[in-house]
Amino acid sequence: MRKPLQLEMRGLKTPRERMWEAIRSLKKGFTRLSVGDACNPVCTHAGITYYFDHLIRAGYIALSAKGKRRPGQGSIADADTYDLVKDQFEAPRVTVGGKAVTKGMTNLAMWRAIRVLAKGFDFHDVAKAASVDGFKVATETARKYVYLLWRAGYFTVIEKARPNKAARYKLAKNTGPHAPVLAKPLGVFDRNTGEFTSTQTPQEVCDAHAE
Repeated sequence: MRKPLQLEMRGLKTPRERMWEAIRSLKKGFTRLSVGDACNPVCTHAGITYYFDHLIRAGYIALSAKGKRRPGQGSIADADTYDLVKDQFEAPRVTVGGKAVTKGMTNLAMWRAIRVLAKGFDFHDVAKAASVDGFKVATETARKYVYLLWRAGYFTVIEKARPNKAARYKLAKNTGPHAPVLAKPLGVFDRNTGEFTSTQTPQEVCDAHAE
């Protein structure tokens, strides 16, 4: 019988992703402290407590036993043990009320669309493909995202822009599942590689800082 494939998230991980990865590895009888010990790099105790509260309300983890406070082991709540009851690969993004968080999903939706459309697309295609299940990506948002990723070297042009016709691109740098994000100063940060790429040429930087 084949053993199940153990998936592992690549690239830089957020605190939320590190905590969720620790919870998935521990599965049963874990505490806030044991999750903290399993996080690498370390996550703050306050952050773990905050995330636990959200996961409990959303039904991802459940209290399995009330703990007893022991000297040097923090509060009583730190000794409570939990079990993972609803598993998934991606770290849940939920509010304190247990509802799914949609903030930050626009870039991810566009990046996923771009990876599917890899052989040829314009920003209209990206906006349309990223708008699914009631989730809407504005055409202007897609235009800016596609343009700046092109400036950062993620795409090659297969058809130049013409009057009333947007440029078409092909994906040249498929770096991974995490969506590259637009960062300040003008540039793109890619969690898949840990790299920041400027979207400005040296001349543009020079002109912007001219005395």
